[in-house]
Amino acid sequence: MSVSVQVHREREAVPEYWSDARTFAVVVAREEGAGIGAVMLLDLGADDPALRFVGVVEGAVDARVPLLEAAAQVVREAGGRSLRWVEDTGEMPLGAAAALEELGAVAGDEVHRWWRHEVTEGMPAAPTARGAAQPAAEGASFRVGMGGAWCDVEVVGDRAVLVHDRQEEGTAAALAALVSLAVRQVTAESAGIRAVETCVAPGDDVFEAALVSLGFAPTTRRAVEYHLAWGT
Repeated sequence: MSVSVQVHREREAVPEYWSDARTFAVVVAREEGAGIGAVMLLDLGADDPALRFVGVVEGAVDARVPLLEAAAQVVREAGGRSLRWVEDTGEMPLGAAAALEELGAVAGDEVHRWWRHEVTEGMPAAPTARGAAQPAAEGASFRVGMGGAWCDVEVVGDRAVLVHDRQEEGTAAALAALVSLAVRQVTAESAGIRAVETCVAPGDDVFEAALVSLGFAPTTRRAVEYHLAWGT
């Protein structure tokens, strides 16, 4: 079965993948018409064209190479000199890593660390209000947001996985309130949740402080930033 790749530049075409205002294109891989992976391309607005563009990669690792080839071409056309994205070291098989190496992708020194909070009995009840409804990323159960920050919450077996992002630095107290809202809601609505996990970008001391205040602890699981660069 062959994999087809399409580039979408309008939110309306792929609303389930469109992240926020920084998204300028989404590359989707399909097999027999069904989506099997995607790269959401974000324009961070950096002056350095080598740092301006990042990708958020989802889906089957077998589709990584055609997805990233197409994504890199979109970034080239937008004036970028490299594409950066994060891969979870615990989920990528050796064959997929080798394919990325053949493509020219390089694992950098930027290591993201996963944090985990064990859910205990007697946790506070879920808040009575969620705030305004917000569209969540594909695969997520729901999204919670406060101000310019949000968390998508995905349930994987007995784990809840939080995908966090924010428009501004914010404060540890505000981020703790956001994560607490997500934890309370998912534990109230999904039976059998034993742990909540989230990934912290390198140097994000504010988010780390928020997690520590809520009882999260770092784990041995890591995610590594890859980059694919080309000539000027």
